[in-house]
Amino acid sequence: RFLYLLKILHFNTNNVTADTDKLYKIREICDKLRQSFQQAFYPFENLCIDESLLLYKGRLSFKQYIPSKRNRFGIKSFILCDTHSGFVQDFIIYNGSLTIVNFENEFIGKSGNIVMELLKPYLGKGHTLYVDNWYTSPALFTLLHKNATNACGTVRKRRKGMPIFQDKLNTGEASFRSSKHLLAMKWCDKREVYMLSSCHNHEFVNTKLHYRTQEMIKKPKCVVDYNRLMGSVDKTDMVISTIHSQRKSMKWYKKYFFHLIDM
Repeated sequence: RFLYLLKILHFNTNNVTADTDKLYKIREICDKLRQSFQQAFYPFENLCIDESLLLYKGRLSFKQYIPSKRNRFGIKSFILCDTHSGFVQDFIIYNGSLTIVNFENEFIGKSGNIVMELLKPYLGKGHTLYVDNWYTSPALFTLLHKNATNACGTVRKRRKGMPIFQDKLNTGEASFRSSKHLLAMKWCDKREVYMLSSCHNHEFVNTKLHYRTQEMIKKPKCVVDYNRLMGSVDKTDMVISTIHSQRKSMKWYKKYFFHLIDM
């Protein structure tokens, strides 16, 4: 009986074709669950946005490959997560050029528009957002600051609007540039790390003792906070992987539906 129910499980009519909306089979249930996630829990101060990848090896036009993720092939989603509880506040499924984002601003690009779309209910309420270098840009962080939202993240050194760092640094050293609202930093760890923040200064904090010299290792506070708070989406994926309800040989939209239930 349960196999039969799984076979006939359906979430939408077939009136819409995949040419206009690749997610039409699951669009309605996703919209309802997104509203439920936002209403069920109000987040603490710190939020993060990252990609999540649901393992799927079948044929799918918008299947993605992310080598840094636990499941390297699958359906990519952009996840907004509360860093304190790990609760998923909102999500957007990536489906190529047809990815629906209602917020449009040409100065912050597609990644910035995704951030603004996910953060829409929480702008102007004093939250702090942590993101990686795919999203981070001076234009986005300036726009967030205008909306009373702080932000911190790694950034690509050639991102438009970033200052030029010509300093040659030794391990553990950092160089800073600042504007009225933003702080840009180049820090030399095992490799060069570039950070951008609207809520940190040039402060260094103690972390741990070096295992050989027994000297205290100091790191910029923005790096420590980023490393501590940014991994919430990956932790959520790890927890889901231990209790997931998906099964093999399942249509992609059914598999994603059960993935949403696991969330």
